[in-house]
Amino acid sequence: MSKVSFVIPVYNGDSYLAETLESIRNQSLKDIEIIVVNDCSPDYTDDLMEWYQKHEPRLKYHKFEENQGVCAARNKGNELSEAPIICVSDQDDISTKHRALFSYNYLTRHPEVDCLTSAYYNCNVDGQIIEKITPVDMTKEAFDAGTFQWFHSSCSYRKKDIMEMPYRVVDGETDDYVFLKDWTEKGKKFKTLKKVLGSCRRVPWGVMQQRRARIGAQPSYVL
Repeated sequence: MSKVSFVIPVYNGDSYLAETLESIRNQSLKDIEIIVVNDCSPDYTDDLMEWYQKHEPRLKYHKFEENQGVCAARNKGNELSEAPIICVSDQDDISTKHRALFSYNYLTRHPEVDCLTSAYYNCNVDGQIIEKITPVDMTKEAFDAGTFQWFHSSCSYRKKDIMEMPYRVVDGETDDYVFLKDWTEKGKKFKTLKKVLGSCRRVPWGVMQQRRARIGAQPSYVL
């Protein structure tokens, strides 16, 4: 059985998906599985996955027959995973080479930690590093105050925990925001490391930019 599963929901993500997958295929920990859930995307994800299914035996591919949204895609990928540890990845973000190894070792050695996140790089649409962000540990107080920084694609957790408290849809909110709300209210323990485990590609059409626009915040993408 694999030690770590990477779960990647995809919708209109073919522009950057291959780069994301290559960063995962080249992990230093080889005992991983890669689960891609296509949320009935109208782009060329199917064609890309046809190639990857021929060349990457660790990859599982599932496609919804109709669009169900990112929460359903994440939940389906988590359900299909066979590893005890799940690493979250969006379709356009990049994982560092040792992300799986570090996440597996840390969560194995620290059973008191429920969700592991890390420092990360903000990148422009071409993947060029703009800045390093080092968030503090997530807490209910920080979440309620709205003072937190968060990178979902550095996040890892145990399968048993996410199956007990899966992603859910709340109108007007992003999937990771609701995840944080649910898990902090439940008293789950978060740990954010100073070690960089990934790069966040800030794109104008991303869900974070949509949320920032709704609340009147300045956009965070860099062209």
